[in-house]
Amino acid sequence: MRDERENAKEDSRSPMEKMQALRTAYASALPQKLTNVRDSWSSVRTLQNFNREILMPFRHLVHRLAGSGASYGFARLSALMQKIEQKIDQLSDFPENAKRLVLEIDNLLTQVDSSAQPDEQSNEELSLISSQRIQRPAAPKALLALSKQSACNSLPEQLKHYGYEVRACSAEEVIESALRFEPDIVVYEELGASQLCPAPIEMGKTKVPFVFVLHQTPNLFLRVQAYRAGIREVLQSPPDISQLLSKFDQCFISEGDVPYRVLLIDDDSELAMYHAQLLEQAQMNARVVSQPEDIPEVLLEFFPDVILMDLYLPGYNGIELAVAIRQDATLYGVPIIFVSVEQDIARHLGAIRAGGDDFLIKPVPAPFLLASVESRARRGRELRGMLSRDGLTGLLNHVSAEEYLSQQLSRARRMDSSLAYVMVDLDHFKKVNDNYGHLMGDRVLVNFARYLQGRLRRSDVIGRYGGEEFVVILPDTTKEHARFVIESMRMSFASINHNTAEEPLRVTFSAGIAAFPDIDDMTMLTKAADDALYDAKQLGRNKVCIYKPKTSD
Repeated sequence: MRDERENAKEDSRSPMEKMQALRTAYASALPQKLTNVRDSWSSVRTLQNFNREILMPFRHLVHRLAGSGASYGFARLSALMQKIEQKIDQLSDFPENAKRLVLEIDNLLTQVDSSAQPDEQSNEELSLISSQRIQRPAAPKALLALSKQSACNSLPEQLKHYGYEVRACSAEEVIESALRFEPDIVVYEELGASQLCPAPIEMGKTKVPFVFVLHQTPNLFLRVQAYRAGIREVLQSPPDISQLLSKFDQCFISEGDVPYRVLLIDDDSELAMYHAQLLEQAQMNARVVSQPEDIPEVLLEFFPDVILMDLYLPGYNGIELAVAIRQDATLYGVPIIFVSVEQDIARHLGAIRAGGDDFLIKPVPAPFLLASVESRARRGRELRGMLSRDGLTGLLNHVSAEEYLSQQLSRARRMDSSLAYVMVDLDHFKKVNDNYGHLMGDRVLVNFARYLQGRLRRSDVIGRYGGEEFVVILPDTTKEHARFVIESMRMSFASINHNTAEEPLRVTFSAGIAAFPDIDDMTMLTKAADDALYDAKQLGRNKVCIYKPKTSD
């Protein structure tokens, strides 16, 4: 298995080239597979008794071709093998009809050569799955086309605080500016019917940006028009900065996002590799298991987001395995999608009752397979995220942040590296709630969470301890460098206006820093950061302090 992984890493071919190579190899091996089918049938057709065990080797060869043929461009052959497989099952279930069924299988096998011709080549499926989703740049480019009298004139400066590279232009200059600047996002302020936003495709030279339109009175008709023009969304003007940032986030895949992990359990290695390649093209991680005895180890190591499993495996069936998997509490919520040529509804219901979440019939069209896997994986991740993350800010909750700190401390000890732990508290936050209301207080908390996410590295972890208190874990970072980073953020955050509609509202924060290896114990590390935060507040707030051990007189 290790050699296969190393070879995969060294394979520099494009996803399309890998897929074509799989199809070429399948076509080359097909004549021998068909010979094996005929030879296997010849060895059993003259027997007196046709029980399931005797027919199993022949059925296994036919089953594989029925499942994989259409995926590799031989749909007619796949359909023919499905018919033969049905006759085999009837032969074992109804031995009194053996004479007729043997002749019917003979007749179907005479059609093999004419059916084993490739379908007309179509790249439609591959083009649907090969489109790359947009990775979030380190500093996304935002072009703002605003009027001179705009109520959103503070927006460019606001976005800069959240890590965006910003350019501003007039509505008349938006196409020219977009072609020159090549933004990831365009925010266009639409003032009326006489000034309509250009289509996004007109703004792209090497890439088409995501376009958002701001309008004082957005309505259903306007949003339909915008959708037809390829515009991402029409938003109320002036926008709430936290909501706007949330909309921007949905356009990208973060570098820190872990690709969905999909485990394929199928003894038909050719079909499993085909499905694995489809998933890899869609930027998911796929692992193939052909032997049931390897499943426990892979489940423990790989911990999949989704399991794709054939209904029939050597020595086992998928229903039995699903029941066993569901008895493991750590895997209870992992979706199981059965993939099989089996069309018996009773078997489908049995698979669902055993813990399956869906049943797909081979051959599964590529876009349908990917949509099924991705929707299940995304929902599973979201449900797990609800348990580990703060509901308001989306940051790790108190318990999850402490678990991560424990893991990072263990890593720092193994790697002999440094780690900084920072406790952060928004200054005079009670006054924000008292003077502006709790809705504004929540907005400030969300803005601060997004600010931290935008300014820190992908490897850094942020948690909300509760209320207005946050923690930041900075792997491979000394206390001095942590102070430099947090101090820069403190000064920048203090200039952000959180209340765009009325009088300005600016909030500051205080922070305390402690570090490993100065302090090796997790409990002592968190207490030291808390003591440093207390020192920062005692010095008048809006300060960053590094922990200093108290000396006795």
